[in-house]
Amino acid sequence: MTPARLEQLARVVTGRSGLAITEARLPFLRARVRAAMVRAGAASEERWMEELEASASVGGRLWTEFEEALQVHETRFFRYAGHHRLLAEVVLPELAASLEPERTSGLRILSAGCATGEEPYSIAMTVLEHLPPGPGWPVEILGLDIADGALAAARRGLYRPSAVADVPRACLQRYFVSEPEGLRVARPVRDLVRFFRHDLRRDVYLGKFDIAFCCNVLLYFTPDVKQQVMDRLTAAIRRGGYLFLGHAEGITPPAPAFDARHHGAGVVYRRL
Repeated sequence: MTPARLEQLARVVTGRSGLAITEARLPFLRARVRAAMVRAGAASEERWMEELEASASVGGRLWTEFEEALQVHETRFFRYAGHHRLLAEVVLPELAASLEPERTSGLRILSAGCATGEEPYSIAMTVLEHLPPGPGWPVEILGLDIADGALAAARRGLYRPSAVADVPRACLQRYFVSEPEGLRVARPVRDLVRFFRHDLRRDVYLGKFDIAFCCNVLLYFTPDVKQQVMDRLTAAIRRGGYLFLGHAEGITPPAPAFDARHHGAGVVYRRL
């Protein structure tokens, strides 16, 4: 693909998806284009580009699959150890002390951009290990992503031994089952987590959440789309709830709506 055509495609991607395709990310885009053209059996670059733009205008399959291919699914268990310390030592105790005993909706946690499931399963293990004794609210963790392949892998909950290197030994022994193909997340953890295809930029949220994780998601978007997603996250978090962000998202929650809670392990934002 010529540099001019690649830059044209970058403009289409940014305009349609909100992904920021900077000059530094053009090699990444080129690699994804090559793979997409092979999958589609494209006869030529020009023809493929025409079909892609036509598909983009109607949200067709070719565009949807290409947009999914542009997602970065880099993740691992307990990726941000500080987040899990904050969850265990600050957030869960405060929520357990503040939630109404008669509440029936349970503790709802969002994992946005969950990829292949490592983050929501890590959250579930931390909750099982550290949720203080109390009225016994049901716990519901929703893992959201737009990539069907990643979501299918998340639902399987089966990982190579190298993928669980950062899992604390106690959790590894308690919450994984060894199988011939690898290590599968045990039923008590999987029972807490549900996975859905969901687009943070377009789809409505599934109710209110007490805790939301949005880590290494916003950094790939343009400033306008980052703000749109942040507005949706703000609306989705209950008053008194908490927001965890990745370290390089490039946006800060709005001050009138959130209070930054600093702790030795890092920072979490509390919805006011």
